[in-house]
Amino acid sequence: MGAFRRAGFAVEPWPVDYRTVGWSDALRLMEFPAEGLRRLDLTVHEWLGLMAYRLAGRSDEVFPGPK
Repeated sequence: MGAFRRAGFAVEPWPVDYRTVGWSDALRLMEFPAEGLRRLDLTVHEWLGLMAYRLAGRSDEVFPGPK
């Protein structure tokens, strides 16, 4: 979203890939420890990408959200 806004496009966020069921999922124990590590890997990958876009000047915010 931040990159599109920076380029001058008006965007509307829409969730498309549900990996959790909400905040209650954060406290749920994983059946297998590897599943928790996989989710952590996905999360860190996304956050690092957001920070890289911000540092490179491609986005005005680290965590862009709806306006």
